[in-house]
Amino acid sequence: MKRLWHLVWLCPLAVFGYLCVRADYDARYVMRVLWHRGSSTGDYRWKASSVLAASAHPRPWRETPDCPRITAAMTAAAGAPMESYLTAGGALGFVVIHDGALVCEWYGNGGAKDAPAAAFSVTKTLTSLLLARAVEVHATGGLDDAITTYLPELGSRDRRFEAVTLASLVDMRSGIAFDGTTGFPWVTGDDTRVYYASDLAASIVRYPRIAAAPGEFLYNDYAPNLNGLAIERALGRSAIDAVAQPVWDELGAESPALWSVDGHGFPWFESGLVVTARDFARVGQLILDGGKVGDRVVAAAWVARSLEPAAHATIFGETSLGYRNGWWVLGDHTLVAMGKHGQVMVVSLATRTVIVRFGLDGYDETNVSIARRLARVADQL
Repeated sequence: MKRLWHLVWLCPLAVFGYLCVRADYDARYVMRVLWHRGSSTGDYRWKASSVLAASAHPRPWRETPDCPRITAAMTAAAGAPMESYLTAGGALGFVVIHDGALVCEWYGNGGAKDAPAAAFSVTKTLTSLLLARAVEVHATGGLDDAITTYLPELGSRDRRFEAVTLASLVDMRSGIAFDGTTGFPWVTGDDTRVYYASDLAASIVRYPRIAAAPGEFLYNDYAPNLNGLAIERALGRSAIDAVAQPVWDELGAESPALWSVDGHGFPWFESGLVVTARDFARVGQLILDGGKVGDRVVAAAWVARSLEPAAHATIFGETSLGYRNGWWVLGDHTLVAMGKHGQVMVVSLATRTVIVRFGLDGYDETNVSIARRLARVADQL
């Protein structure tokens, strides 16, 4: 019996030791992976955060209520009453901006207009604006700069990184491999190495590997973090303080936002934003307004680049989407920001509409399905 108890204790210790070896002896990282396992919309509560203060000069949305028309359009797109569809699907918030005015909003499942929600990969779209600002203030030479200009250690590890540009990273065409595997031994997948990193900046320099020459689309969480680290190296200080806060201020944000950071204060540039639906809609409106809100937030050329025709990549089963400048491209006139667990923003260029839908984890509808429904609503306005 005593020997059996020894085995009961030794087996978990042996597994933990093995995982630590596979994780390059980062026990804190291993503990995070084992304790939290799958991602959740509440993860920002156990991660540290930097705060984006509300704008010193907030710009409240002009309001022209038109909820009956939105309700009818959403009900038709969902095949069920709007409130029932949103509630049953785990939605936290649903905000519709048309011609620069807030025309309808709905909150449920614990959401509220002033309650921020985890945006997950919607964060990538805001990160692209931070890169735009860094280019505009000449902190970086431009999108054609090689990533090794700012992270020379990548080139020292593999000279093929010298062909990877900031542009290829923001368009997800860098040629960097990305393994989303989450099975045993759990700690070695690239998705896990990024999301649970205890030292994210060190991880994104150490673990990315080249799979091919730049050109082909491959969605990849290393990419926005590499651009984020390049911004910080170029500016010599935190991107949150240097570019994110000024952009947030100029957008006229009415509420504070959070940005999850690792133990060293480095932001998760691919997934760390925690924001209200009302305020994130300002990023979509920025596209419709050519990059300008009051004083210019980003150069018109950056907005134009987001709208350039993008090559389509067949992903999400048979759904064909483009990806450009941190935005998904749906059809000829719709840009989409998407994040895990139903975080979706649709920007319709044809009808000058922005729709933001944030939600909880644990629900089945795919982001692409949600985006298509929201796009159908926008097309009716």
